[in-house]
Amino acid sequence: MWRDVLLLLLTLHCAWCKNSLQSQAKQLLSLLAPTPAVGEPWPIIPGPDLKDRVCIVGAGAAGIHMALSLKKKSYENVVVFEKSIRVGGKCYDINYRETPQAQGAYFLEANYFNEDNLVPILKEYDLDDLVSVPALHMWATNSAADPGSKLAPGQFVLDTISKMTNSTSPEVNLGFFLHTVVRYIKLHKEMFGLYEGDLMQRPTPKVMHRIRGTLLDFLTRENLLGMMPIFQRTQTLMGYGQIDEIGTLYGLIWNNPKMVLSVVLLAIKQEQGPFSVFILKNGFEKVWKSIFEKEKLDVRFQTDIVSLKRKTNGLYLKTWENFKAKTELCDFLIWTPEVSKLLQTLDIPTKEEKHLLGSLTPQIYHAHLIDVEGGVRHSPLTAFMTNVLSNEEYGVTWTTDTAGLLSGFKTPEDMAKYDNTTGLRTMSALHAPSNQFANEGFLKRKMRDHLIKGFNVTSVEFLSTIAWTYFPRWNPVELGEGRHWDLFKMQGQNRIWYAGASASFESVRSVVSYNNRLLKQMVPRSSLKPSFGSYKQQGFWPFFHSWQGESTVKTADNCRYICSADGGCKVQYRGYTLGSCGPKGDGCVGTPRGCQDCNKVIKCAR
Repeated sequence: MWRDVLLLLLTLHCAWCKNSLQSQAKQLLSLLAPTPAVGEPWPIIPGPDLKDRVCIVGAGAAGIHMALSLKKKSYENVVVFEKSIRVGGKCYDINYRETPQAQGAYFLEANYFNEDNLVPILKEYDLDDLVSVPALHMWATNSAADPGSKLAPGQFVLDTISKMTNSTSPEVNLGFFLHTVVRYIKLHKEMFGLYEGDLMQRPTPKVMHRIRGTLLDFLTRENLLGMMPIFQRTQTLMGYGQIDEIGTLYGLIWNNPKMVLSVVLLAIKQEQGPFSVFILKNGFEKVWKSIFEKEKLDVRFQTDIVSLKRKTNGLYLKTWENFKAKTELCDFLIWTPEVSKLLQTLDIPTKEEKHLLGSLTPQIYHAHLIDVEGGVRHSPLTAFMTNVLSNEEYGVTWTTDTAGLLSGFKTPEDMAKYDNTTGLRTMSALHAPSNQFANEGFLKRKMRDHLIKGFNVTSVEFLSTIAWTYFPRWNPVELGEGRHWDLFKMQGQNRIWYAGASASFESVRSVVSYNNRLLKQMVPRSSLKPSFGSYKQQGFWPFFHSWQGESTVKTADNCRYICSADGGCKVQYRGYTLGSCGPKGDGCVGTPRGCQDCNKVIKCAR
């Protein structure tokens, strides 16, 4: 039958100019040839002074990584406040049957190998025990008895594409799919270039208009619906929203060229180097726990932030730590949890904070750890696509047998052996994201009925159930306003950095990369000076560069261009220093969109 995986590979071989699969993989990877980043350069932001007492809220991936990064930069007075008794946040594993059973963060792909991301840290701490995993397998319906329900990864791609091409020809469908992948990657590079980090530079107004609306709107306008089989797995299945609801930009952030190539090369069995999908042999939680222990980071467990008040000499945190009320004075605060909690604790949020942070809306992810007996097997990593695509809250979306994945799969025979094995399995099992928390009894009934009635499981024992607030996001209209970059320009102005998933994207890769962007763009706040008092009276503190030997002020619209002694200049916009030019007008950085280009307005000479 043409759906058979072996025939899939043979038809792919024929579909693209008769070249070998290895040759086609090489051509796909050539799409990553370097191109300059496109968009507005990142602005300089205020950061903590070296002698500041820096308070970090949250000991998840973002919080522990930030504490580690500050320590490496010689900050000695850094404290982390954590409401629970553990580090790791959503990097949460239950060690059971000699296996780290993931209840949160799980997978890595090529982006994690970037210089500003996780794998270099893993290597530094001897934690880089990565295991490549087979491609996701799927059930098309909620019954193993339904004809055609059992799908391999290639089958799912072909079935989805065939509905678009109205063709049953494997050559036609695979050619259509791979041609779409190439066009998508080229378009992504055209709009954003190949940029450093996980979040691209602020796109041009033309690009922002081009990526308006939902992800489905964008794919339809750009004739890229052939990407649907990719996004249905990497976006919707992973809890990042239905394609017809989520804003385009979120899809483009997560599904960058490296991510797409990792998934495609795995599907055609041509994964190489970092271009595949991996799990950590010892789990994600161990990473942050090991760093916390080795670096002796100062983490205050069982500490709730009750209130936060900003005063001229710092930030006052009222906490409840191990049944005791305390007050902590911080010179600089880095907030990593979901930002609705920040707005709840802030004494007087600014208008900008309310505007940018107040509308971020998370969903709820529920996960179980279960022991099951019996049942029809379909690889250790299995998705239930009817539930994934139906938008039904609490539907069972996938199950993962971590011990099975760690046993290694090299051949189709290995997979067949696993599927024919009987006996006890321990699995992580997920429900589709929901808009509110659900009763644990309801969730257990939902999971038990799904596995027993549809897949012949004979018994289900629940070992753990957990609920996460997940993926705080702006709606498509808000996203189209450029709120990621508006928030970045606000970083540090109130002696606060807003970090974590709310400021970037819900993944370890994104929060680590965003931390590095904050650290790269910062200048110590002591090198900045406040501007007009009226801003301070509004409840926030803008800071400007304190340049020596400044002279020759020129004004264009809302911008002030001030020469400095070295022949460069700084750019002020509505009272904020947002950019600068190098000597003789070179190297214009951070010019606001409301200004003319600084090189056209003023050129400074020594």
